[in-house]
Amino acid sequence: TREAIDDVRTIGNRSTGKQGIAIAKFAKARGAQVPLIAANLDTRELLGIDLVHVINTLDMQNALNVRFKDCDVLIMAAAVSDARPVIVEGKIKKDDFKELKLEKNPDLLAEISKMKKSQFLVGFAAETESNLIEEGSRKLKSKGLDLIYANDISSGEIFGSDKTSGYVIDNDGHHRIAEMSKES
Repeated sequence: TREAIDDVRTIGNRSTGKQGIAIAKFAKARGAQVPLIAANLDTRELLGIDLVHVINTLDMQNALNVRFKDCDVLIMAAAVSDARPVIVEGKIKKDDFKELKLEKNPDLLAEISKMKKSQFLVGFAAETESNLIEEGSRKLKSKGLDLIYANDISSGEIFGSDKTSGYVIDNDGHHRIAEMSKES
């Protein structure tokens, strides 16, 4: 997601959305009805997928709240901004930039898991290798997930890459995923 600093500038992260698109395409090919809630992605190749375009985290939260009751599985691969700037009207002049005040965004997975009935919830954790399994396990529990995929971002190569590696973690333990195509 991108969060507005002013009417011109935004903050975000380096995620490209390739993993989320690959998952949506795979699910569609397997016969699933796939609504893809996405921000700032090139979605030209997503024929047959119900694209819900959002811009920021609060937009994504609203879209999730509307659609969650109708889903069986929620796979949340989105790189959601953890914070958003306190919004300023208009454009901030360059000479007026002295500080950027942030406020915390809601934790979308933790919030949506409170609405869970029988849905299966999958999350992603971008962490450094030194705490990959521990932090992934902590997020699995704290967010009320059924499964989480934790991948190592310490080298920075994961963003924009067509490949991934990491750990699939559930309540029974973890399983190492060797480097593979995000579309595998």
